[in-house]
Amino acid sequence: HEEYEKLMNMQVKDGIHGHMTWGEAARRDGSPPIKIASVDVNDFLGSMKRLPLARVMSKQAIVQIPNMAAKLNGKYNDGFFLTHSPAALAAAYFVHPSKGFEAMDFLRRVQLNSTNDKDFMWNLPGEFRFINVQDSAVLQPVEPGLWFNAQMISFADLAKNDQAWKKDFKVVEDYWINELGAKPHMGKLMGFREQDNGEVEPFADEYVCTIYSNEQKQAFSSYREQMDPDGLFATGLGMKFLAPCA
Repeated sequence: HEEYEKLMNMQVKDGIHGHMTWGEAARRDGSPPIKIASVDVNDFLGSMKRLPLARVMSKQAIVQIPNMAAKLNGKYNDGFFLTHSPAALAAAYFVHPSKGFEAMDFLRRVQLNSTNDKDFMWNLPGEFRFINVQDSAVLQPVEPGLWFNAQMISFADLAKNDQAWKKDFKVVEDYWINELGAKPHMGKLMGFREQDNGEVEPFADEYVCTIYSNEQKQAFSSYREQMDPDGLFATGLGMKFLAPCA
């Protein structure tokens, strides 16, 4: 598709990696740089922390969906191919469909409670989808079947600091996991835990090690050792998922 190829090869630039194609930026960062009148949109949002933008942005995120879908469908033959977006935080979890309403209702209550918070006000609506999970991977966090996937999202740049949004994300995650038995989407934020210094951080070791069963860990580790005997790719967060819990 000509328009798709044009987008993938479009040149963008950020302050860290310099010039690159849109495709390279999307694969690495998920949110290629966006500039309006030579101003980075993420920097622009960060400079407007104190303005009451959350309500406006949440509303626009919903009302603009038909226009965005129509435009993208006509240009790229894919109405759900998001091409330009400021950097956004996202955490998603699988729950049984019977608990889907409760999951979204709790997120709604947390978001409404933040409306007078000076440090962090949720600024994007929650999302959900039904997913028919197949038995197609050794490392998948849920059993095959129909699942409800609930997602909380927000722009980080409008928060006073990163602790402001991390604490609210933890509130929602704690309820979804402890009360609804939720399992995480493996490609997004998860595992929010309070550290000894009182700060909240994601990807806590004591949580990520619990996602896969010992049988899953052993099966994948055996395969990994065959394909990567020198441990070239045995690094980073992935190995924490495979590690035994203390």
